[in-house]
Amino acid sequence: MPSSEKEEQEGPKRMPGKRPSRLRRLSWKVFDAYDNTSWLHIAFKASAYTYVALNLWIAWQILPLPGHWDPPVQSDKVPYVYQNHSNYFGSFNGVAECGIQANDLYEFPQHHKSGQADHNIFCPNRKALLKAMSEGGRVGFDAPYTPKVEEICFILDRFDAIVFVGDPFLQTIYNGFNTLLRRDLASGAMKMDLDNCHCDLQFMNPDCSRELVHSSEDADGFWCKRKPHALLALDSFPTPAETITKFKKLVPEAPRSRYQPIAIIHSISPSTMPQDVASQSLVQVLSLADQSKRKTPMLWIGPTAAGHIDIKNRKGNQEIWDFDMNMAKVASQKDIEVLHMWNLTVQATSHDGLHFGEKVAITQAMMVINWLSRLPSS
Repeated sequence: MPSSEKEEQEGPKRMPGKRPSRLRRLSWKVFDAYDNTSWLHIAFKASAYTYVALNLWIAWQILPLPGHWDPPVQSDKVPYVYQNHSNYFGSFNGVAECGIQANDLYEFPQHHKSGQADHNIFCPNRKALLKAMSEGGRVGFDAPYTPKVEEICFILDRFDAIVFVGDPFLQTIYNGFNTLLRRDLASGAMKMDLDNCHCDLQFMNPDCSRELVHSSEDADGFWCKRKPHALLALDSFPTPAETITKFKKLVPEAPRSRYQPIAIIHSISPSTMPQDVASQSLVQVLSLADQSKRKTPMLWIGPTAAGHIDIKNRKGNQEIWDFDMNMAKVASQKDIEVLHMWNLTVQATSHDGLHFGEKVAITQAMMVINWLSRLPSS
């Protein structure tokens, strides 16, 4: 057989040469994939998925899901306004008798030589404010702890009510609250003027406790009478039926959109309940507030430190500290804001190891009012 016919039958011979580069082989695969792609099919799927996603987004926007109909959250920032507080108590009854000056209670921010305040020293929001008030201190025993009454009234007007729920230790803060609202250092915490219940004695004399103010209805002389406030006694768990009835009267059920919020301040000391029971009490108070279906911002106030006089059966500082930390953790888990009183009272004088007098009570009340001032008003 001729060689030409033999070559024709065997087919063309592969010419020896280099193997195509990896990049070239990869490009061939890309071109093959491109040629095999059904672009019409991809366009159809993209259109279908877009249509479904658009419908889901529209449904998400128009359905009455939680948060969709809530108004924008009001900022808790406040403008920086310098005021001279050196004569804060000048218009108060008993200012000379009780001998209390604003500088005795609070160390005011220092200003630059130019006279301008350093805004960086002010708390930018409510969380920072609570942290600063909780972690402050005193430079020396009974040293000052690092708003006009009209301003307090403006703050309270933003709420339908202010409700204090707690034991006798919270009564002290409520006493300071009433002292400020009545502009009366001598007997602002009392229902009536008693000789042995003036100034510090109204906070520290056990004989005065029977005549202490427990609500805005108990006495006259309040500069702010437009909104009710009260202290509901709580020294046992479950909460007594009488206390629950009073609570529901002050915090009636109502749609959130129709009324201003009601602020709730709660505190229990370890001398009243052990920590596990106090936690249950806290949850019950929160549940009562939630049942009203209103906006009820809530503040948990930690216990004061033990005084420097030994009292039989009184909790020691370590027990109080552990109680304070554990309760703060429980409150935070329930989205309840926390204000500690340990640092405020650990270097304050207590004549009986339990009560700290008018200066501390007023400072505590001012802390609560500062917290109220940063809450949204709607």
